[in-house]
Amino acid sequence: MQKFVLLGLLGLCAWEDMKRKELTVMNLLLFAISGLLLHLFFPICSIYSILWGISLGVAVLGVSFLSRGGIGMGDGILLMVTGVYLGGTANLELFLLGISFSALWAMGLVVIWKKRGKDQMAFAPFLLASYLVMLVRWQI
Repeated sequence: MQKFVLLGLLGLCAWEDMKRKELTVMNLLLFAISGLLLHLFFPICSIYSILWGISLGVAVLGVSFLSRGGIGMGDGILLMVTGVYLGGTANLELFLLGISFSALWAMGLVVIWKKRGKDQMAFAPFLLASYLVMLVRWQI
């Protein structure tokens, strides 16, 4: 059940991030509350794992603050919410895969399309792609 809700969240956020380059905090809050309620009735990981998953998002928020928006605050909040659904280890995997996919895409933009390094790039679509890879891997 949580897999489908998280897939919906990442799909909505990817669309929103590509379209407007920002995420709606109210959507993230509703999905966070849904994740907590789902965890109460259908627990899939320990509370410590969830707290560790949330702390990854808090760390990204800190980096966003220190870099003065180099990384969007919405990305940190999104990672906090995915931490509720995935727990610590899987959320770290989601983040690292997303960073890897975005780095490959950025290299392609710079090398092939001659973009500059200061252009903004939506991160939520890479988290969606990462989650889809994780879902396929979990099925094998």
